[in-house]
Amino acid sequence: MDNQSNSISKSTFQEVIFPPWEQLLPHQEQVIRDPHRFKVLVWHRRARKTTTALIELIKQALFKVGVYWHIFPTYAEAKDAVWRDPQMLFRVLPAQLIARTNEQELVVYLKNGSILQLKGADDPDALRGPGPLGIVFDEFAKVKYEAWEITEKVLRANAGWAWFVGTPKGKNHLFRLYQLGQQNHPEWKSWLLKASESGIISQDQLEESRKTSSPAHFNQEWECEFLEGEGAVFRGVREIADAVAHKPLDGHLYVAGCDLGKVHDYTVITVYDRSTNAQVYQDRFNTIEWPFQKKRIKAVADHYNHALIAIDATGLGDPIADDLIRANVAVEPVKFTEQSKKDLIEKLSIWIEQKRIKILNIKETLDEFDNFNYEIGETGRIRYGAPQGFNDDIVIAHALAVWSLNPLWKEVYEKQKNKIQKWKEKSRERFEEREYGDGWKEWENI
Repeated sequence: MDNQSNSISKSTFQEVIFPPWEQLLPHQEQVIRDPHRFKVLVWHRRARKTTTALIELIKQALFKVGVYWHIFPTYAEAKDAVWRDPQMLFRVLPAQLIARTNEQELVVYLKNGSILQLKGADDPDALRGPGPLGIVFDEFAKVKYEAWEITEKVLRANAGWAWFVGTPKGKNHLFRLYQLGQQNHPEWKSWLLKASESGIISQDQLEESRKTSSPAHFNQEWECEFLEGEGAVFRGVREIADAVAHKPLDGHLYVAGCDLGKVHDYTVITVYDRSTNAQVYQDRFNTIEWPFQKKRIKAVADHYNHALIAIDATGLGDPIADDLIRANVAVEPVKFTEQSKKDLIEKLSIWIEQKRIKILNIKETLDEFDNFNYEIGETGRIRYGAPQGFNDDIVIAHALAVWSLNPLWKEVYEKQKNKIQKWKEKSRERFEEREYGDGWKEWENI
């Protein structure tokens, strides 16, 4: 760019009227004009959540020079939803305010010195260091909550602000912040906008959508209902999260689940007591070389009375399992396929819901169970896993351990009777009513 395009005169700023109030819908204007520091927007799909958030970011960047972030669950989502979409950032942001852009870093430099940057919460630790003055968390129900925990300290220190926008996904952290904004808090305010009330989507289109959607999905996406456990695989996790960690007990048998990871993923070891089906230990680590990981796994197994290790032996896990067996560790290698993973996850889900196990109350564990979900493919097959940018290592470790557990009580199933058996039973009742005594035995053998 030449020098002329890099500069901007006062008259140019005066020509730019921002925000364009006449183009905003009432619900957009209401939120933008509200003075609260932290705002939670729970709006239905296509209610212009992202557009409104972009308008706020630009408005604040023009008002006070600084760095402003728009954070999505993942970097890829940020690029697709805002940078590449011609109806988003570069339609909302007047071109005459832009000094230059950097597509590789997803950064826009404004002529007044402010910086707008799109980011992903894939790795929350990467958000440490810089000092933004304002942050928008988009699709916050899917964002790792740790991203807010890290950036909140920065915003508190520099008198910054934040928006949290999205559509419900169960009663997770978006729900909790929405509730906070409903309590007349001096800093927090929240809004909920249903499609049946906004008028943005016509009623006939909503009715057509209702015909092809499950009631739960329709109510969540269009009516912004926070449904208990909706979209989640595991329900009632917190009700069983009251186990107590303890050292191995004499005479007790233990089983451990181990999901392996090295760089981006974590290696997780979780230990259960077979006599109580309660978790007693958990370890989670990454960026550790394989030789040290094997020593660590063996040490845990030996410590817990030579516990059986159910280990993910898929891919790189296969030689690790072999090495542990050679080191005299009791190992049950589990090869993951789409079907075997489905079986493991569904057993874990059922046992949690039926309260057959107890787990340790660890924040990272509860968060992973909350985020773990399922997708139904075009052929109707169910695939389990964590959303993009999230981990499922803890869940898999639990699933491996629970797979090797047995029920603490004997299950009794009533065998269904066929038509002949039902007829004989009724005949016997009628026979006994006539007081023929034991004479039925003679007829029963016919």
